Amino acid sequence: MALIRSERLMSNLRRRFGVAAPKLSVRTHWSWRVKATISTILLAVFGWLYYTGFDAGRLFAGFNVGKVEQERAKMVAEIETLRLENERFKKERIDLTNAAQMAQGAKDVLSKQLKDLQEENTRLKEETSFFEKLLGKNVAGKNGLAIQRLQAERETGDVYRFRALVVQGTAENQFKGRMQLTAQLIGPNDRRITINLPEEQAELQPALALDFKAYQRVEGTFKVPPNAQLKTLSARVTPAGSKEAKAQQSLQL
Repeated sequence: MALIRSERLMSNLRRRFGVAAPKLSVRTHWSWRVKATISTILLAVFGWLYYTGFDAGRLFAGFNVGKVEQERAKMVAEIETLRLENERFKKERIDLTNAAQMAQGAKDVLSKQLKDLQEENTRLKEETSFFEKLLGKNVAGKNGLAIQRLQAERETGDVYRFRALVVQGTAENQFKGRMQLTAQLIGPNDRRITINLPEEQAELQPALALDFKAYQRVEGTFKVPPNAQLKTLSARVTPAGSKEAKAQQSLQL
């Protein structure tokens, strides 16, 4: 038994220290600080390679970040320029619209003034023609007064405008007096309506007052009942302090 143990011991010694023993290897032991430093360097190198490789790949693929940024900045500048131009065009359009409206308003005013002047010119021509005839012929009445050119027309729904020319054939003395109007109307259901002016509309007294030597143009408006139609307008001229009419004229519509 002892012999067997001795043989096993000798066999183990030969394997460990003999020719067939395993090779001895020497390994260097690195501290954790060295390992951490090396790991950091490797990570930085790999990160730089990854970034440069990605950027290089974009360049090779035709994608340049710097060029794209320049294009973007150029587009932003163009958009800002277009925005400013758009605002300027809007302001100019508003100014032109206001100017056009003002021009149209001025045109309307001038058109109305032109129309009024044309009507006034027509009246003056008619009066001139009348007075030329008056000087050649004594067209005044036997009392030296006459009512010429009695007119009436509807101005709005319930308002009529009247016009008349009162002349004095012998213009030696100043004539003072008033004109009286009588309006005959047809109302709804053929109802006859009579309006005496200025008695029933006192605001007409200044327009119907007469104070002239050769002639005086009389003009004004009077109100009528709703839906009434003027049929006859009669005018009378009465001197101041008298109730007897010195001239009269009627108008049938």
